[in-house]
Amino acid sequence: MSDLLATNTSTLQLRADPNALAPERLLVFELTGGVYKFEEAVRLVPGLEFLGTEDLDPDDLDHNPSLYLMVPSEGALRNLVTLWRDWRRNGSVPSRFSSWKTLLSQLRDIRPWGPQDRIAVEDALVLATEADHGHATMRVEIELVFRQNGEVAESVAREHIQAKGGVVISRARVAGAGYHAILADVPTVAIREALAGNSESLAGSDAILQIRPQSVFHAVPYEEEPGDVAGEAPDMPSGDPIASIFDAVPLSQHPRLANTLSLDDPFGLEQLAVGPRRHGTAMASAVVHGDLNNPWPRALERPVYFVSMMFNAADGSNVERFPDRLPADLFEQALVHMRDGPSPAAPHVLIVNASLGDANKPFSGRMSGWSRVVDYLASRYGVLFVISAGNHMGAYETENMSAMQFEDLPSDQKMRVALRASASQIALRRILAPAEAINAITVGALHADNYQHPYPLPASTFDVWAESGLCTVSSGLGPGYAGATKPDILAPGGRHHVRLMPDGANHRLQPLTVNAGAFGGIGVAAPPTGTSLGPNVVARSVGTSVAAALATGVAARAHEALEAAYPDFVTLPSAQRAVLLKALLVHGARWTEARDLLIEILGPSDNRQHYRQKDNVRRYIGFGAYDPDRVIDCAADRATLWAVGRLGADQGKRFRIPWPAAMSGQARPHGVNATLAWFSPPKPGAVAYRGARMKIIEPSKLGAAGIKAAGIQPDPKQAHKGTVVHRRWDGSRASAIAGDGFFEIDIQREADSLPDDVQFALVVTLEMAGELAVYNQVLNRVALKPAVGIQT
Repeated sequence: MSDLLATNTSTLQLRADPNALAPERLLVFELTGGVYKFEEAVRLVPGLEFLGTEDLDPDDLDHNPSLYLMVPSEGALRNLVTLWRDWRRNGSVPSRFSSWKTLLSQLRDIRPWGPQDRIAVEDALVLATEADHGHATMRVEIELVFRQNGEVAESVAREHIQAKGGVVISRARVAGAGYHAILADVPTVAIREALAGNSESLAGSDAILQIRPQSVFHAVPYEEEPGDVAGEAPDMPSGDPIASIFDAVPLSQHPRLANTLSLDDPFGLEQLAVGPRRHGTAMASAVVHGDLNNPWPRALERPVYFVSMMFNAADGSNVERFPDRLPADLFEQALVHMRDGPSPAAPHVLIVNASLGDANKPFSGRMSGWSRVVDYLASRYGVLFVISAGNHMGAYETENMSAMQFEDLPSDQKMRVALRASASQIALRRILAPAEAINAITVGALHADNYQHPYPLPASTFDVWAESGLCTVSSGLGPGYAGATKPDILAPGGRHHVRLMPDGANHRLQPLTVNAGAFGGIGVAAPPTGTSLGPNVVARSVGTSVAAALATGVAARAHEALEAAYPDFVTLPSAQRAVLLKALLVHGARWTEARDLLIEILGPSDNRQHYRQKDNVRRYIGFGAYDPDRVIDCAADRATLWAVGRLGADQGKRFRIPWPAAMSGQARPHGVNATLAWFSPPKPGAVAYRGARMKIIEPSKLGAAGIKAAGIQPDPKQAHKGTVVHRRWDGSRASAIAGDGFFEIDIQREADSLPDDVQFALVVTLEMAGELAVYNQVLNRVALKPAVGIQT
């Protein structure tokens, strides 16, 4: 390897292409264990930078990570070669580089980016399984190395695909996301060659960045269970849509949905949707009405703009799927159709519900092209994407306990057995693309609903996480890109039951797939499955899809509440309103009682390792379960203030918040919550993908306010890794801030190379439970007052 590096071959040459990932500039460090003393070691070698080092958060689940070293200069290359040669020869390095020893001792290899890097381990497993099905060809997504002159790279890739007997189906290029990809049907034998790392295969092409399985959507046929006939058509909404749904063709004339949707079919899928239109119908119902078992008092005041992106195939499978296009391409074209051009179809939309997850692409550290496009579109158009975390229907495997022993356990112990089984499989149950998008709100499914099953559960069927405050057994787990908190929030996704499956001396807990909504779930409209029920059928849906739809409906209602309270609210830029809704969704989130259970089961047991404890908690519940009432309404004993604006690089703002007299001098529980949100322009291929970073600076008056950082929330370092920051401070000591004083919160945008200002929103709540003067005392001291009073 030292000889290869010393030759400085063309695969390692510096390219003057700042927007490209430029894999020919990368060296791959293959490690044998976790990442330790990593940043310190990098700083000791002048000119060396690791991609994403400022966001590095070692993942204990990744036992054999790879790190990608950008080589910006010949001097940096020589330093590295010298260090590597000395270490391989005699296990030593120069004294001034002593901290490299820890890193070098973990290395299996240092090598140029090559064929084995173009198919990730997780993708290789999927492709290998599909190759064993015996089909002559396989449909794959081939992402190209992004170049400013993309025509050359695409021409080279097309030639390689065609030389292997493949056929290009479609292509997409989104420059702002650094995304350029081809959808192709390729002979299975060519995929096997690529999996073997053959340098003459597609994996050996310098034009290709990665080869991935085709995007698939599996969960639809099993989410709903037909229910009762009830309800009336909602009133006709008015105004321009501000919320949109990207989903499968719905049954738009269902009595529950009539008059509520502004249906658009830019990809011509309506005529192809020949089977039951379950998923799109259910998602539209959840956005418009909420849970039909406990619906909102009224439907949305504005229509919802619905873009059909999937359809039922005519093959009898009733599986809803994407057309012959790349999902990222569909998203980009839909946003252009909505917001660009001389006659945009829905120019006022600023919320997009995407209850779609790619079962073939669980997040494993590398951003999918789909998620990069979502990040770009959110930043470019000022749109809040609300995305489902994704569902995993695989069984929980348990050991050293028979099915009979499990059945004999009390309920609280069944819960713990299921959680231990989940903990052992965290790495296999990660969020699904595009849920890792940093600008989106990713929604996991809270194990909760309003349905009361009238009969005892059948034999071998269990509600293992009942009343636990956990996500459902099938909900995708975090974290997100560079350790960001994902899912951001949990919303009710129904109680997902499991079936006990004996397995020799052990057993498995299988999340229900067929009839998953038979014993719980969120009430939604559904297509009629027969003539006996008539057209007005409702059903129950389970999973992260309906959870994201509920959160989307809450965001739309929050917008309507803000419109009513502030008549000029709609004159604000759409990006400011969108990031405000983003902040509000997270602002209403709290860790549930599951925190203690997760720490008990996942550990570490040493409370001094609170950072790792909190990391495990947020994998399951993010910033917590959202509270729609906190998102939409104020109350007499709490006051929520919000601000929007823009910040340039290395700029900050101070917000002075009136401290109510009612919260001064009283030794009672009280607190302050602050949430900061923004959209970061993505920088694909750069050292820092998250182009704009902001932070909430720890307030200086915590002691005077009688509060301190709450323990039941992510660590400050964890909370600042994405594009939403959520902080809580609470306490019971009497505040020493005078009733006419202020509590100050500072926010800061860090220095970066972006030329433009970035829109932000800040939401702050002061509360003291039971002290009914808090709201009015704050209201009387702010300049801009809402036109609508609080609900008491």
